[in-house]
Amino acid sequence: MTAAANRDRAPTRGTQSAIRVLTPGDVPALRLGGRGRIGEAAMRRVLEGYPGRSVWRPESLEFALLSPWRHRDEIALVQELDAASHGEELLAAAVGRCRELGAAMTLVIEVEDRRRPGFYLRAGLEPIEEVITYELGPPLPHPLVVGDDSVLAFSRVMPGDAAGMAELVRLDHAAFPWLWWNSPDEFAVYAGTVGVRLYLARAARRSVGYLGMTTYPGWGHLDRIAIDPAGQGRGHGRRALAFAVATLAEAGARRVALSTQRLNVRSQRLYEGAGFQRSPGFDYQLYGAVLRAPAPGVTLGVPPQGRIDGDDG
Repeated sequence: MTAAANRDRAPTRGTQSAIRVLTPGDVPALRLGGRGRIGEAAMRRVLEGYPGRSVWRPESLEFALLSPWRHRDEIALVQELDAASHGEELLAAAVGRCRELGAAMTLVIEVEDRRRPGFYLRAGLEPIEEVITYELGPPLPHPLVVGDDSVLAFSRVMPGDAAGMAELVRLDHAAFPWLWWNSPDEFAVYAGTVGVRLYLARAARRSVGYLGMTTYPGWGHLDRIAIDPAGQGRGHGRRALAFAVATLAEAGARRVALSTQRLNVRSQRLYEGAGFQRSPGFDYQLYGAVLRAPAPGVTLGVPPQGRIDGDDG
């Protein structure tokens, strides 16, 4: 067997000859049909752009498809796990491939497919974080006090504004833990999405935070609210939240949803103080395998309970 053929294998416990790297040429053999949530063309694009991490089991046609999370190559997201019998082995093989290729983390976001924690533990992944959800209205509070514009002013950032987009990235990485950072590419895609609005918050002409929100027919989602740690403790988070709700209401939203991390107690107090109520039916869990230190001087980190790092939708 050649060295190249050896690299295309992804050995796991007890299935050393069964699980292989999934390549674009293997996609037709999967006979997806109605299986899975991704079509053949989209799967090939993922495999071509992010090669070597995805794996499959030819005998049973089970597979684990991995893609970059938030356009960040260092975090490999299990985009789809189609496995009735060998899910643990496939996940373990994918983690091994990610480690070989230098990824910092393999991540699973458990939203629809619910499994017992032991399933992930046996595959080499541990609970990383739980995201909890909130909702306000209907009806939304009216009139809504936004706050003194002389204290905090908001300006919209459009996709073509290079300086504004760069400032969003800076604030994002200052306010959020490494796991939740948005890359410049992620911001570019997000800003160009229908219904998305991005705003910089400024105090004394200095950027102190930003907002990202999406409008849908009849409702809105507050995707991000972030305040620079250097500007926290001055009521900026409360004013930013009020501005976001007012903006979404003006756009026709009758209710507003958002999410935050379970350990981010300060942000939860902010939302509950503004009238948001828990909607636990939309909570979800993150499992991950940390494969290396993210970057020099950067740790995975969980937001300290005394900070408002914002929320993530």
